[in-house]
Amino acid sequence: MMDKNLILKEFNRIKNLGFIKSNRSNNTGIGKTFEDYLGVDENNYKAPDFAGFEVKSKRTETNSYLTLFTKSPTHPPKVNTYLRDKYGEEYTTNQNLKKLHTSIFSDKYNSYRKKYNFKIENDKINKKIIIKIKDIQTKDIDNSTYWTYNELEKCLKLKLNALFFVYADTKIEKGVEYFHYKKAEIYIKPSLNKFIDLIDNGKLMIDIRIGSYKSGKNCGKPHDHGTGFRIKPSDLYSLYEEKIDIE
Repeated sequence: MMDKNLILKEFNRIKNLGFIKSNRSNNTGIGKTFEDYLGVDENNYKAPDFAGFEVKSKRTETNSYLTLFTKSPTHPPKVNTYLRDKYGEEYTTNQNLKKLHTSIFSDKYNSYRKKYNFKIENDKINKKIIIKIKDIQTKDIDNSTYWTYNELEKCLKLKLNALFFVYADTKIEKGVEYFHYKKAEIYIKPSLNKFIDLIDNGKLMIDIRIGSYKSGKNCGKPHDHGTGFRIKPSDLYSLYEEKIDIE
């Protein structure tokens, strides 16, 4: 259940702390640090993070892509193995193992390994979002990988029905990053139709990140780093019915 008063109270508490040392040294430090101060355990749960809100953070000066959620395609069965083995490339350190890393949009084909073109296609009749893969040499097209509208709507409603999006100023001292969480935005009621429109307009990117476990009991099995649906923060307003600015 959404508790706006609680998350605003906690945001203001963290804001009043001023600059906070990052709890992680890489790009994900901004989100990790804010969630630590909220008391959120790091997780891959499908439910929202805190008080009914999914929590996302960004550095004020950047407009890099934001991951809305990760979701493997609905079809075919064992889809990660299928995509990796059919279209992936060998690791330079172990040619017995493969990986598939590529980013795709709906308004243009990309070029992957100079062998394949990937593109997102919206099948409105059958209500599917398809990964369309074209073999550059043979011109064969593979339309077998897709998400159903229903599965994508479940992700939106369960994980992103209410989004708390935080902006932070940053500074570096002695090689360590610090964050001052200064303002936020609340987004409520995402729409599947708006989500589909963002895909159609080339404003939503799908990142495929499938690798292979290199050791241990899972050696050789697919390691799904998360097939992410990603958007520029400046386009978030186009996904939701309501937006509230928090200063």
